[in-house]
Amino acid sequence: MFEEALADRGWPVLEKRGGTASVVTDRSFWYTIEARFPGSRINAVRGARERIELISDELQLDLNVEVADRVVRDPADRPQWYAYDRPVTHPHTVPLPRRERWAERWNTWRAETLGLRDTGRLITATSSSAAQNHASRPLPGIRSQPRRVAARRSGGATRPIPAGIGTRRRSRQQLSWLFVLMAVWCWSGARVADVWQGGFASWCGFGLFALCLVPAGAAVIRRGFPQASQTEAFVGAGTLGAVGVGLGMNMVRMQPEAGNASHGLTYLMAGFIVFNGIRLLVRQWSWRAVAPWLIPTILPIVLGFVPSIGVGLHASYLDAFDLNAEDVDVPHVWQFIASVKFTAVMNLWLIALAGLGYMLHLHWLVRERWVGYAFLLVLSAMLFLAGAWGRGLEPAGAAGRDAVAAAKSGRTPAPYFGVAPEWVCAHPIGKVEAIPVDGGEFVPTRPYLKVGDAGGTVVLWDASEEQALKMPMSKLRIVPEDRRPASCG
Repeated sequence: MFEEALADRGWPVLEKRGGTASVVTDRSFWYTIEARFPGSRINAVRGARERIELISDELQLDLNVEVADRVVRDPADRPQWYAYDRPVTHPHTVPLPRRERWAERWNTWRAETLGLRDTGRLITATSSSAAQNHASRPLPGIRSQPRRVAARRSGGATRPIPAGIGTRRRSRQQLSWLFVLMAVWCWSGARVADVWQGGFASWCGFGLFALCLVPAGAAVIRRGFPQASQTEAFVGAGTLGAVGVGLGMNMVRMQPEAGNASHGLTYLMAGFIVFNGIRLLVRQWSWRAVAPWLIPTILPIVLGFVPSIGVGLHASYLDAFDLNAEDVDVPHVWQFIASVKFTAVMNLWLIALAGLGYMLHLHWLVRERWVGYAFLLVLSAMLFLAGAWGRGLEPAGAAGRDAVAAAKSGRTPAPYFGVAPEWVCAHPIGKVEAIPVDGGEFVPTRPYLKVGDAGGTVVLWDASEEQALKMPMSKLRIVPEDRRPASCG
């Protein structure tokens, strides 16, 4: 049964030794197996032991893991060579006209550096002699190589061979770490731009933080590319850091409000972390197992309800004016933007799903039990409520209350997702008594805050009486004002 369980998981048995039975003990076996499972190298030994013990618990075996170690299979990342047809050249002892000698050198340089005479064969080798041997080696089904075939490096035939050769997987991992460092440098530059107006004392901490990441970047370069010297690694890390900080500081142009340059980058990094956690969860399980958790996320989009989700934000905002969402028409573009924001904050529960992916990737959760899934369900519900209320509806209501407070003090409220209040003077067309008014008394000499309109009915908010008036637009001549006028007489 144990061997069948190993075969189901694709774990090969490398060695098997059988023991003899006694009166007290049953027959015992010693296995040397290779456990293969996705996940991080960190804590992989503990993950292997728990997975083997999990098989023992399922089959009710008396099993002990005596030794567990990590097997490293990472092929060397050999230098690449290209086969090319070497041009005909004459020895230096042969006298030639200067023009012909220069033409030979030009043709040789183009063939070795630009690859204009490549035969199409790609070679990986650690020495020039081995590369030359592979370049002229006949292969079945391939036409014979030219008589003067040679091998060149991607940067020219005279490019030196690196003293140290890295490995393929480690090189890709170090590139990922360089991407992470680049994102952190961008964030540091954005934070420096945010607090630049505060003086040197405000931004020096973020600058030192970015500077301290340069040795880490150099170490990553050295591990991923052993052929690079220490000086080259520090120069490369410093260049990447300077570019990252410069890109981050340039983001202040896309965020006119002071202190908000790093907010978009922070949200982008947080979204990538969550996406990567879900990707790791899919890698540990499968799309079939993860899809039921993701259906609530894509359901509004699939059913076409996206434009209606953002109504909750507009309704919370207009509630401060004692209005309903139907009282003000919002452009479809802003409805879509509000829906995207509300959908994003409602999906904060995906953080719990991403956390589960990271725990499985780091082998912190090998034994799947109902307590862990119950905790995940409770945490998902809490994050859903915190996102929908704490990051969606409550901020919308607070924006509405701020707009009312600004109107009371005579200021123009800031627009909110397509709702743009403005001060106006409303002049009646005809007699005032003949104009139907819903919500209060219309005084033509008062300035009103126009909140919006819908279906031919305009909504005017009276700051002095703190009430909203709904009136037909056809009975009024509305004149916008840059600021609240003292009177409209």
